[in-house]
Amino acid sequence: MGIECRNAILNYVAKKIGDKEKEVTEKFVSTHSLMMDDPEWEEKVRINLDDFYAIIDFSDFSFNFQNRSWTIKEFVYSFKTSRIGGQVDLIGIDLSGIRLSNCRLINICFGHAILDNAVIWQVDLINTDFIGASFCNARLSNIHVKKGSYFNNANMTGAGVYGIHPLGDKCLSQPFIYSQVSYLFLVKQALIRFFRIGNQTSISQQLANHTGFANNPTNEMTLPETRALKEYILWYQHTMQRIDHLPSSPLRERFAFLFVVLSTKHWSSYSALGLFALIANTLFTLSYICFNNSFHGLDEGFMNVFYNSTLILTSIGLEGIKPVNLLGQFIIICEVVFGYITLALFVFLLARKIERKY
Repeated sequence: MGIECRNAILNYVAKKIGDKEKEVTEKFVSTHSLMMDDPEWEEKVRINLDDFYAIIDFSDFSFNFQNRSWTIKEFVYSFKTSRIGGQVDLIGIDLSGIRLSNCRLINICFGHAILDNAVIWQVDLINTDFIGASFCNARLSNIHVKKGSYFNNANMTGAGVYGIHPLGDKCLSQPFIYSQVSYLFLVKQALIRFFRIGNQTSISQQLANHTGFANNPTNEMTLPETRALKEYILWYQHTMQRIDHLPSSPLRERFAFLFVVLSTKHWSSYSALGLFALIANTLFTLSYICFNNSFHGLDEGFMNVFYNSTLILTSIGLEGIKPVNLLGQFIIICEVVFGYITLALFVFLLARKIERKY
């Protein structure tokens, strides 16, 4: 019975949207003909944006099962569960892969529903909530949230959140679950834009394993519970805009941005800074081994050289290593300067973390 209800809901939504699209197309054709033939067509045609939206409230919905017609309320009351009032009860329903576009969802509860891989575009939400719903790998674009609609604790892992308006306290008093962009993905995209390789499509719209954000105003997110989410969305959207504009930036700015991405994941990660310092220290270690004739007192063995390189990088000092020519002096100077830069980056990252927290 549940499968029959689910399939009927999918068909109902598709028919509602399809009928409205057909109606809008016919109206456009007639308006276009009038526009081409009548110079006073604007006085005769009234365009109302509400006419472009399909209304989905399930007031006229029913499905057949065992030779009788069922409404959603009759279906819900056919088994013991908690009851809700004032909304159509679609709690926990599996609508994976559903397509919703140019429609208004009115008085519907999708609490803990499964909408994985859904495509939701140009939708108005009126007293319709998605508390605890799953949107894994879904795409949400131009979602207009109106009274009584919520996304608290929704699972947006791998989803593309491309415009929830407004994304604020009225629809989000508890943060939704999201997956952060990986360091490798960010570095890869920065390198592609730096060298202007391939098709330069917007990075924020690319499919990936992380949650993507674009066109989400966060001015109305003021609650302490959603502060971390707000900061991440602002950082993500700013970072992706910088990467998108990288090919047209001056060369000096491109180098500076690439360095920041490589070293700190664009001012967001101590782990990235630690990995960057480790790789650099390893490279300096290899340079000491390759040019060992430029140094006096250099111990044999990779770990011994790595240990001495770490002392130089952290500005603790030289322990028996003495440069004997200009090349040796240059390598040590480079590592000392790099060590100070790394320390400065760490202090700056720490300051940003403290500023965000307080």
